[in-house]
Amino acid sequence: MKKLPKVEDIMSKDLFVVNWNDTLRKAFDYIKKERIRHVPVVEYGKFVGMIEEKRLNEYLTKKIYDPDEELEEAESSRISDFDYLVKRNIPVLFPEDSILKALELFLKKKGECFPVVDKENNLVGVVSYIDLLLYLYKELSEKTK
Repeated sequence: MKKLPKVEDIMSKDLFVVNWNDTLRKAFDYIKKERIRHVPVVEYGKFVGMIEEKRLNEYLTKKIYDPDEELEEAESSRISDFDYLVKRNIPVLFPEDSILKALELFLKKKGECFPVVDKENNLVGVVSYIDLLLYLYKELSEKTK
């Protein structure tokens, strides 16, 4: 039986990450310019949570119609000022976890993206459902040749 690869073999390592003290605008720019749906938030390298495109867009849409706060002011504020936009308590994976464990997590939690951390909770990557699909596609393509 073929040994399953580990999460570290398929995870994305070149990440667009924001720090707890970065501006909300930085997270928004990453999402729009890089066309990503999740931006990990770290504090001193430790994983804190994720800012999701959907949550951020809902917030920004609401602010456009809120006369009490200027949109530019909100975008220049720190992420720490918008704690409620950061999704926390996200299950994590470890680099040495098997792809099967990652697949089980995606099915159980119905997530799109999960952080990969080391034993000290330092962010080392993310695994998205696209990473899993690419791996499965490659494996199945090779078997049909």
